[in-house]
Amino acid sequence: MAALDPQAKRRTFERLANVREIVFGIQDGVLTTAGVLAGLSGAVAQRSQVILAALASTAAGALSMGAGAYLGTRAETRILRSEMRRVREESQGQPYVVQESLLAALAKEGLSREAGYRIVQLLSAAPQALYNTAEEKIYGLAGATFGNPLSDGLLMGVAFLLGALVPLLPFMLVASLRLGLIAGLATTAIVLFAVGYAFEGRLSDQRYPAVAGLRFLAIAMGAAAIGYVIGLLIAPLGAVPAG
Repeated sequence: MAALDPQAKRRTFERLANVREIVFGIQDGVLTTAGVLAGLSGAVAQRSQVILAALASTAAGALSMGAGAYLGTRAETRILRSEMRRVREESQGQPYVVQESLLAALAKEGLSREAGYRIVQLLSAAPQALYNTAEEKIYGLAGATFGNPLSDGLLMGVAFLLGALVPLLPFMLVASLRLGLIAGLATTAIVLFAVGYAFEGRLSDQRYPAVAGLRFLAIAMGAAAIGYVIGLLIAPLGAVPAG
């Protein structure tokens, strides 16, 4: 049996924390672009206009998602760090309150008061260890993962862009408006099923990973169908009166 490598496991967890940005970015890019293609294909007769609108939507979406992820992670990190600093200052001024609260937290996890008291005594000999443990057990802050705003923003923007290309490239390569839409939606369905199957199904060790893939597929087809219907409904609004 291979020896446990805590540092390697920690790096693995840090990499897996980026799965959220990857899946969210790809899914949003695919669904947004598929919705634009389906909606405009029902409202606009010119294939070139549909492609230009989809390209504009892709560029704006990638920039927006990237900037949003950057600003969101930056704000979250600053708030959490500020809160942790405030909690530590309060804890250092009231060590006995911290010790009693830690005893109560350990008791909730099944330790007897005697065992918890011995642990708190040992931790109290090293204040840094005491406050680190208190932040985790009492406040739930020490386990908070601080993301990197720049890497999160880039990852989200690139994931959105790659997702947007999934329905857009087949649509651009097929000359017929209707056949291009069908090709784009078919590619969308395959890729979203694969993303759901791989990321949510396989990585999370679900018993039936295909269910996760089908969930993604259902969302994609539902969004595309709604977009197409909306396009049909607004088509009369763009009609130019004769004469």
